[in-house]
Amino acid sequence: MTSARSPHSLETILTFENNDRNSEWSTVWSTAHIPGMDNAIGGVTTHRRLKGRRRLRLGSLAIGCLLAMHCRVTASAVTGGLITFVMYLALACILLANPLRHFEVYLGQWSISGPGRAFRIIPMFDGIGIAICINAIIRAINCGTVAAIAAVYVLYSVSDAKLPFTYCRDFELNSYEPKIIEFTSLTLRKSTYALKPAPIKEYETTSNVLAETIHNLSDSAWRNSTESSIQKKPNMKSLKLAICKESFTGRYPPIYTTPAYNFFFIEVVRLRPDFSLTQLNVPLFISIVFIWIIIWICMIIERILHGRLIWNNIQSWFLIVPWIWVFLLIMTGISNLITMKKAYRKIFQIGAKEVIAGIADAMEVGLYIHSASVGTELIHGKGLNHFASGHIDPDLNNENVWHSVLTLLLAALHSAGGTLCAVVDYLQPNSEGIVNERESNLWIIPMFSKCTSGGNYTHLMSSLIFGGLMFSYATVAFVLLKTALHTIFEYRVKLVFVEQFVVAGLILSCMALSLLFATNGGIALLEAVESINTGVTMPFVCLMELVGMLYVYRSHDFISDLNLAMEEDACSTRISAQWQFIPLIVLVTLIGKACMLSETEIPKYFIIMAIVPLSSVVLAVPLRACHNAYVFLRSRSRR
Repeated sequence: MTSARSPHSLETILTFENNDRNSEWSTVWSTAHIPGMDNAIGGVTTHRRLKGRRRLRLGSLAIGCLLAMHCRVTASAVTGGLITFVMYLALACILLANPLRHFEVYLGQWSISGPGRAFRIIPMFDGIGIAICINAIIRAINCGTVAAIAAVYVLYSVSDAKLPFTYCRDFELNSYEPKIIEFTSLTLRKSTYALKPAPIKEYETTSNVLAETIHNLSDSAWRNSTESSIQKKPNMKSLKLAICKESFTGRYPPIYTTPAYNFFFIEVVRLRPDFSLTQLNVPLFISIVFIWIIIWICMIIERILHGRLIWNNIQSWFLIVPWIWVFLLIMTGISNLITMKKAYRKIFQIGAKEVIAGIADAMEVGLYIHSASVGTELIHGKGLNHFASGHIDPDLNNENVWHSVLTLLLAALHSAGGTLCAVVDYLQPNSEGIVNERESNLWIIPMFSKCTSGGNYTHLMSSLIFGGLMFSYATVAFVLLKTALHTIFEYRVKLVFVEQFVVAGLILSCMALSLLFATNGGIALLEAVESINTGVTMPFVCLMELVGMLYVYRSHDFISDLNLAMEEDACSTRISAQWQFIPLIVLVTLIGKACMLSETEIPKYFIIMAIVPLSSVVLAVPLRACHNAYVFLRSRSRR
């Protein structure tokens, strides 16, 4: 019996009722069930269908909002300046991220497929799904590791009588109280990224002051640097800072000086000058295993409750978490800022802007928070087709715009909260030379810890902030793993009969790879992999998707469907115009980020290691094309 269609929907090429042509590709029982949808639960009533669709779209929005909580967003904002970053990010969402998400969702709905089969119409680009799958797995490994780091902070926040990031420890993890050093005044310079700090002597009161201007915010707000000395005037107000005596002989990272950063680099990630990948960080190892076991248990529970994995099963209440978390972060930053002396509030200055780098960062973050390149939006599009029973969803365009507006707003609020914390963190001595931390983002974690270590209810605030961060990263890792599994089952349909073995193999593999990050040099490797993955792999996969869509757009039927779908909103012309320049924007983003990585402070050795997963993504398409060509030629030779 055919399900009732939406009164305003329009027919598509690959209708859901016409399963005889495409069931082998996309309507496998293990990958076709959407929670709350009529086809998943057997209901055909309008109320049940609308409820299922609402849950599906809220799940998509929740993923974007959880991604907007990540350190990558704040790192780009504080590095480039809050106001300019938000302006560029809004532009990036309008010109690139929002249209690309629209194309991905619509392609999934039009083809009734996930990433593994959305491009089956193009045999030479059939490997795009494999590239998306690999990219999703790499992103999941990174997110799982950061969630484990946040879990360490949560554990310390709820178990210690005194927050551990308020005192110091040496490389043997022996704790000691920091030395108080006095600084006076504040000077401003217009250099953007190059730091030329003057070294300070241990435990010596000094009048050295720094404030490296970076577009609305001093470099010293986040980079722990020192300034040229100035003469202390009689009535000049001073600031007392807690300083640790440890120093780092390498170039990355440049600081261990204040307790918050000392705790992160010395104890949590145990970074050592030799960057060893053989010495295991046992506490972080246990935390990583704990995160992956939790993800595995969640999948097992879902299998027991529903009889199968449900690929779009994101609870609607997850959407509340990012907004509460951002509110707590902003309130923490404001409460700390109010207590600061007026003499130190002049760090807000507008300096010169490196436009290309700023735009590249904004484009990268725009793609990041819109779930680009990992296949989740293709699967949501497939779910919308089930809702419309083979017809175009008439509400897709307006809803997509609102989703982008809300995720952009959350990213702006998160950036503002991070900026307020950076103001509190604005004066920290650095004993190293010139450094560029644009491609690093996990320094946000110790910055948050310092922001939450002052004022009342410090243990509670620290637990909530890092608990929210852990929840965000772990949930995204969970979603990305299920997206990767969806793609695997699309390519190898018979694997659904050994579903739990595939799940176990994937999770154990990800856990094993994550353990590379639980070593003395693991944090540098994690930063390198994350930078390559978001800066190069993500736009590269998007570019391949767009090239594939260029071929699809040559289909008269697809163009006709798109125009019909957009007719009510009068935006078919806009979509057609965007299509002409969006691939070029992605290419520019890819080139810009690749150039920036050549100047990163992350050790080159780890950058080279991080190219390995990138190579697997790049090679996925040509290798799959060769496989398809071989299968085609062999079948012809047998005739």
